[in-house]
Amino acid sequence: MRKGERWRLIGLVLLFAALVTYMFRLAGEAYDRRFTPLPYSYGQHQYGAKGLARLLERNGYTVRSLKRTFVHLPDDADMLIIFPLPASLEGFSLTQFWTEEDAEYLDGWVQEGGVLVLMANDSRLPEAFRTDRGRPPFATPERRFMNATPLWNPDWMAGIRSVRMGDFGRLQPNPDYPWVPLLGDAGGATVALMRYGNGYVLECADWLWLTNGRLREADNAAFFLAFVKQVLPKGGVIYFDDAGLGDIILDEESAPRGFWGYAPPALRVAFAHLVVLTAIVMLSLGRRFGLPLPERPRHPPLGEYVDALANLYASAQAVQPAFATILEDIRRGLCRQLGLPSGATLLQLIQSLPPETPLREALTEAHRALQNPTLTEGEAIRILRRIAEAQHSQRPD
Repeated sequence: MRKGERWRLIGLVLLFAALVTYMFRLAGEAYDRRFTPLPYSYGQHQYGAKGLARLLERNGYTVRSLKRTFVHLPDDADMLIIFPLPASLEGFSLTQFWTEEDAEYLDGWVQEGGVLVLMANDSRLPEAFRTDRGRPPFATPERRFMNATPLWNPDWMAGIRSVRMGDFGRLQPNPDYPWVPLLGDAGGATVALMRYGNGYVLECADWLWLTNGRLREADNAAFFLAFVKQVLPKGGVIYFDDAGLGDIILDEESAPRGFWGYAPPALRVAFAHLVVLTAIVMLSLGRRFGLPLPERPRHPPLGEYVDALANLYASAQAVQPAFATILEDIRRGLCRQLGLPSGATLLQLIQSLPPETPLREALTEAHRALQNPTLTEGEAIRILRRIAEAQHSQRPD
């Protein structure tokens, strides 16, 4: 192998190893957020909120995902739904990306007419929106459920009998702000409403009741849809705080760009496999792997050899010497083929062949022709061709 080919082969091996390593890293990240047990607006897990998003869309509302902090809430937002932060992300200080400026912006946005739906009580919220439940921000889903009944009967809640909710405790709103209990039981309120400036804040003690697994129970969907239609009668744009659940974009530079940014992880793995396969196929078609095999020398057919030597000797008017030279080559080849000594004469070669075979008859005629001083060029070529045909017919298929 030449030095240049050796370096090219080493480069190919290193490239292949790098691509395989990259594919394994992508495979490790190839998870789909839609099936994680978190209330994403696009989540299809039983704890996801895709069912709620589809319910709102079927009733004429536009649902979008907020993947940035509160200060980046778009101007077209009419409602923001905030689910509780997962305890795992809270432990990794996810809330550090939300500053006091975010809380102030959210406070001002609600006062100007925004509608805030809270399933959580965390440090990102303004002081006016926090309630004391005596529970962690994102409690593990409990097996105990309770039926919350209306504690107030406005016209828009007509027909609502009960809402099936997880038993996460009862709300204890800040007494400095006017909270109106909507749903609850003898133990206290589980859903409360506050008029804040020109907007509204709906506080819920449970987050499970609006997830895919619980939305169809009792009057869960009917109550929430009635509330949305009451505060947004002409439709609007509703955002889900998916950033608070971990699907966050910190700045414009980290936003997805182009095919690689928007492609799902599984598609990236498949694309990397395709690149590796294409590189291997292209290289294997254009260059051999390993040492090149030497080509076998081409032996011209005996007829071409006869014609060439005959023409050479014919030009010198020496047919007999040319015939003897070619016949000597034939004798040596047949001796090697039959295992006879290399010094065996043509007569001994003929005697070693089976009687009445085409090759023996052709060699016998050639032996007689050697004794003919008037051998012509055409006769010599005919005899040699007869020998070649006899040799060909005697070879095994």
